[in-house]
Amino acid sequence: MTSKKPSNILENEERPNDIFGRFLLLVVTYLAICGGVILLIIVLVNFFSIAGRVLFGKPLTGDFELVEMGCAVAIFSFLPLCQFKGGNVIVDFFTIKLHERKIAFLNGIASFIFFIVAGFFSWRMIYGGIQIYKDNTQTMLLQIPVWIPFIPAVFSFFILTLTCFYTFNRFMKIALKEN
Repeated sequence: MTSKKPSNILENEERPNDIFGRFLLLVVTYLAICGGVILLIIVLVNFFSIAGRVLFGKPLTGDFELVEMGCAVAIFSFLPLCQFKGGNVIVDFFTIKLHERKIAFLNGIASFIFFIVAGFFSWRMIYGGIQIYKDNTQTMLLQIPVWIPFIPAVFSFFILTLTCFYTFNRFMKIALKEN
């Protein structure tokens, strides 16, 4: 069953009208582009590792470590844009017939909960990164310090936290507007 009403009310707006929203959209877009570039690099690492294994009998040493770190950073880089554009998976079976303002209110509550969770993860990842730095934890084969991918991951989660709060505010403005 398809709905004529979009499941995400924010889909109706192309760009935010406020300065902070436009700046945030720019940041999350560039962050996602960086995540895409990292994924392309991961594909090249895999290609050269497989080609080295097939042609020369010697794969790239530690290729799985690079892929593991790169995938983590890339995934974290996509989260803010996904939240900004309303790309998270939602189940609208129960809300499909609700008024737009009620849907916006429920989406606002969900954004606020995600804001709390993202803020908590940001805070804990900072402490985790500091501890990993102090312990000098490194990857097994390449001896890459594990704290290095924490920097873009924490930055992405911080931007995700801001994005969640911003989308919460946008949804609540829609939910509380008077007709």
